[in-house]
Amino acid sequence: MTTYPTIGFDRAALKEATRFLTALGDPMRLQILYLLGSRGRTNVGDIAGNFLHVSRPAISHHLKVLRDAGVVDSEKIGQEVYYRLERDHIVATLRMLTDAAVAWGCPA
Repeated sequence: MTTYPTIGFDRAALKEATRFLTALGDPMRLQILYLLGSRGRTNVGDIAGNFLHVSRPAISHHLKVLRDAGVVDSEKIGQEVYYRLERDHIVATLRMLTDAAVAWGCPA
């Protein structure tokens, strides 16, 4: 197995950044983030109701990817699962990526 340099990230941070960027790299997941950003905590049924062309299981899969990346958090209340943005984690990860890009100092 070939190993590559982490280029300014420790291995854990590199893995976290990759998971984060992968989670954000899907148009449906970005739409879900915009929905949660505008509405706040929302249950999975209401989220799915905004995407009539996408099945509830598909929405649940997208939410799992976002949760595994730390982009959203979930809370089960009764029979419903509610999701909300993890704004602090999103900002911290974007800040880490931005700081790394600035530190690389590549010529324009």
